[in-house]
This record gives sequence, structure tokens and C-alpha cells, in this order.
Amino acid sequence: MRLSVLTTIAIFVVTCLGQASEIGNQTPHSSPRPLTVFNIIAEQLQKAKEEKSVHARQKTLSRIEGLLKRLPRSTVTERLEDRLKRAFRSSVMSDEAEEAIDEAIEIAEAADKLFRQTSLTVDPELAQSTLQRVLNSREFQVWNPFTKFLQRLSKWLEKPINWLVKLLSPLFRWLAKFFSPVFEWLSKVLEALGAWFWHWWQLLNKISPILAWAIAVLLTLLSVAMFSSAIVKWWRKRQRIRGEISWAETLIVPEQLLLEAENDARRGDYLTALRKAYKALLLFLDRIGLIRFREQRTNWEYLSEVRRKASDEFAQRFQEVTNIFDRCFYARVPVTAEDFVNVRQFVEETRRQARSLLSQP
Repeated sequence: MRLSVLTTIAIFVVTCLGQASEIGNQTPHSSPRPLTVFNIIAEQLQKAKEEKSVHARQKTLSRIEGLLKRLPRSTVTERLEDRLKRAFRSSVMSDEAEEAIDEAIEIAEAADKLFRQTSLTVDPELAQSTLQRVLNSREFQVWNPFTKFLQRLSKWLEKPINWLVKLLSPLFRWLAKFFSPVFEWLSKVLEALGAWFWHWWQLLNKISPILAWAIAVLLTLLSVAMFSSAIVKWWRKRQRIRGEISWAETLIVPEQLLLEAENDARRGDYLTALRKAYKALLLFLDRIGLIRFREQRTNWEYLSEVRRKASDEFAQRFQEVTNIFDRCFYARVPVTAEDFVNVRQFVEETRRQARSLLSQP
């Protein structure tokens, strides 16, 4: 009874890897031994067992699992799927997974042997269509253009990489040999410190566990306090330097910058003249309280501050001048004499009408 059931199941899943036309024309005695799907599964399982990497074994087992799902349900396929699930659950490289794969190989080989011992009439068209359906499945479509590109790229880079590794390997060996005493010394120091701390911890713990933990907490708090103090000192030093820079910036006289800008414009250096004139404008605005001039601030931060404190008309004029400066200084658009005259004129107007620029409350 069991033989007849397995034989019936094998009829539906048989596939032939030979030429289907020759199978139909030859007699059963002259035809070569056909390969069944169980023989293919057994070979794939054996291949998965021989894989050394986790990724490769998982990929092969997943391909076998996909093939089993496309076969008619039977006792054999259910047992094979059960062994594959056991292999996946127990990590495909574990001993339990090896045992599950061995059992699956035995089941597949037994089913293949059972099929070979049974005389079957193979339909060439059915065999060809089954084989085509299996080979067209996603698991067997591995040669896509991207994979081909990666394979060619790996072949191209294999020799240069091997040459580079061969060239640099003496350097790496020399570095390892050179730094090996340093690493050994550091490991010994750390080991000695660890042993020293552990000795004192055991001693304090024997005297009083509460005292040991109190000292540990105290040392931890002391370390945190020292680290925090270092950060605070660094921050205060940074703020002091910024304050000194800000104080030095306030000592710059905008009138002197305007004179230098005019001299640069006479020499034809309009870019430098524009930069000095725009900086003089910012210093004038800082003088009347519209902005707070700092070297690290951006022009658009100044523009936002002017929009909050000055009239809309003045803010619009300031934006136009800022656009001229950004376009010429950052986008490297050639500066013309007209650009410098526009900025210079606005600076003069700002200096003359400084006190009337604030928006009315």
C-alpha cells in the first residue's frame, strides 16, 4: 500500500532533465535513467550541506523550499518541508540542522529510488512543461543583469585587489610586529590595574560590603565631577575667547572700512571694495542697535533681525544689498562698478539716517 501511494505521488512530480523528444521516441529499455525531482532535491540538499557559509546554505535551502511548494502535496513533500523547517529553526549551521538535512537527504533518495524501481510511462510534454515551470520560478532566476555586472566587476577587481594585498601585506606585518610590544605592554598594564582594583574590592568587601559600595559610588561621582569640571572649563574658555573676539570686532571703525573700500574701487578691485563696504554697513547697523554684529553669523540672520526691528522699506533695501553681496562674493558673479555704487550709496544713507530707521512702536 505504501509503495503504491509513493508511486502515485511520484508520477505527478516527475521531471526529466534530458531531452523530452528523445524520451518519447525511445523504448523503456533503451532510454537512459531519468532524473526525478527527488534526485534534484537530494543533490541540492547535499550541496547545502557542503556549504561553509550561513548565507550560502540559507540560500540553497530556501531554493529547495520554494521547489517543494510547487510540487503536489504528499507525505514525502511534507516530511521534507518539516526537516527544512527544523534546519531553519535551529540555525542552519548547527548540529541539529545537520541532522535534519541528513534526514531530508535520506527521504529524498528513498523517494527517488522508489520511483526508479517502478515502471512509469513518461509523458514528454508533461515532463517538459513541468521542467520549464520549475526552471522559470524565481528561485532559479539568478542571472539578472545586475548580477552579471557584479560578477564581471569582481573578476576585473580580483587581480588588482590581490596585487594590492600582496603589496601591502609586508607593511601590515611590519606594523603588527612594530606595535606588538606596545599592545602587550598596554594589556599587561590594564591587567595589573584590573587585578589591583579587584584585590582592593575583595578586601573592602570582606571588611564591609556597604563600605565597598560607598567607596565605589564616591569614586564614580568624583570621576563624573572631574569630567563635568573639565567640560565647564572648556566651555568658559570658549565663551571668553568669543567675548574677546566680539570686543575686538566692535573696535573696527566702519568709516575707515569705507575709505579702504573707495581706494580698492579706484584700483579696480571691486570685490574687495564690496566686501569692505558691506561689512561697514553691518557695523553701522550694530552701532544703532538694529543687529548684533558677529563674524560667525550669516547675512540672512542679519536680514531676519533687521526685518524684526526696522521698517519694511529699509528691510527691503537691505535685502537687495545683501543679494548683491551674496551673488558676487559667494556665487562669484563678476562685481561691476554699479554694484559697488549701489552698496556704497545705501551705506551712506544708513549712516545719515541712522536714528530714523527703527520702526515705530
